Amino acid sequence: MLGSTLAMGRADAAGKADIRSRFGFNTAITTAVLIYATVVMTLYLRFGTLPEITLGVIAVMILPVAGLVLRSKDFLKSSALLIAVLLTYEALQGTAGAMVRSGSVISLAWIDKALVGSNFVLAVQTTFLSPITTTVSIFFYGLHVFLIMIALFLFWLKRKAVFRGYAYSMVLTSYLGLITFIVLPTAPPWLAGTAKNLLSSGDKMFPTGFQELQNLLLAGESDIYAAFPSLHAAYATLFTIFMFKLGRKYGLVSLPILGGVYFSIIYLGQHFLIDLVGGIIYATVPAYIVQRMMSRGQSSGSLPPTKGLPGTGSSSS
Repeated sequence: MLGSTLAMGRADAAGKADIRSRFGFNTAITTAVLIYATVVMTLYLRFGTLPEITLGVIAVMILPVAGLVLRSKDFLKSSALLIAVLLTYEALQGTAGAMVRSGSVISLAWIDKALVGSNFVLAVQTTFLSPITTTVSIFFYGLHVFLIMIALFLFWLKRKAVFRGYAYSMVLTSYLGLITFIVLPTAPPWLAGTAKNLLSSGDKMFPTGFQELQNLLLAGESDIYAAFPSLHAAYATLFTIFMFKLGRKYGLVSLPILGGVYFSIIYLGQHFLIDLVGGIIYATVPAYIVQRMMSRGQSSGSLPPTKGLPGTGSSSS
């Protein structure tokens, strides 16, 4: 009798959790689409322009196709939610860019000088300037979009708890960055006049084939008044954090990529050192918050436990 009562209680709790999950998913999708449509219409009526759908969003739109290939409704559902959130983020970022006036943009070059006692970005450019360094740096600079794709596929196949944590952290990091861009619009080193824009000056160095690849990697780059924090650094940091959560060997493989992204954003003149530090903070703090919330959710039963789920085997060393 007692066992039956307990079983019924667990089933009832599971049913309520499933209802909350479905309600949360449907609400998030509907809200995201409505916000996106509203922002697009407002931008068009106010400024006569429409926000761009960047390469990142276009790439993430491929995820539902992967869900069909994998025949996984859960993957399809999760990727659809992520697409809706990113669509909203892109629309709001376009609004932030339209709202900012060049006169209100500040430079954080003085913080770099206070930290290292010199123009750090220009020193890096002067020390390492070469066609091959610029070529490799541009590749790493445009790699963050594909890191998102790789991470989502890999984490879903290996450990779904890591997938959820990465997706939630990425969304939280993006929106915290967006709020900062609106409240504190900042100029990159090249726009502040303290370093060269090697991302554009590199155009003359490369053959046509590489230029096509560069244009693909850098399609729809974010607002130029959004230097702090560096989301390139933040996304690469999140990638490495959750690769280590997946397993030590995965984390070690991601370290050269992380270093390449860090170096490229400085060398190409796109971010100050403080922007890089800010990106690291904007990644690690949300990742910690999400981890704590997921742990509490599993304890309360509102999230499924990591054990027993397909693809959630123990972390490899």
